[in-house]
Amino acid sequence: MSEAPEFELRLLATEDAKALYTLFKENKDSFKTYFPQTYKQTKTIKASKALIEETLNMAECKSAFYFGLHTAIHPELAGLVILKEVDHEHHEGEIAYCIAKRFRGRGWVSQAVKQVADFGYINHQIRTYKIITHSSNEKSILVAERNGFTWHSTLENEFKPLQGKAQDMELYILKK
Repeated sequence: MSEAPEFELRLLATEDAKALYTLFKENKDSFKTYFPQTYKQTKTIKASKALIEETLNMAECKSAFYFGLHTAIHPELAGLVILKEVDHEHHEGEIAYCIAKRFRGRGWVSQAVKQVADFGYINHQIRTYKIITHSSNEKSILVAERNGFTWHSTLENEFKPLQGKAQDMELYILKK
């Protein structure tokens, strides 16, 4: 007998606007720093709905896919896994992710990244994936490594937080 899944991964829908707003509001300390653009676009429920509508248009154009990581028992949006920067000509995409602090350490993001990479490979023939993270983000590096990504290079001044100077980021690559 197999265990029931603890989470469900599905494309964000407009009905998720309040949950997306709540996710970013409750985790603003970390999300504001590492997801500054998304944070700015989720300051209200109405703004969150507009962002979701934008992500649905991106999915329709096959340029990006915003998946919500929803808890299975008491439906709640626990995080996001995003397949973005999809380049159909070169069969490449970048995966980004965030999860609410209280759901960290359960392995959900590692499992969800695998599911998203499989989705991209099967449905969009993406063969090369990137994860870009800061060298101090050990949990993110573990997610990448658990999914077969290998360190590729340091990207100088790659990330500009809302406040402070640009930061170098580490590039991890997975080839399928």
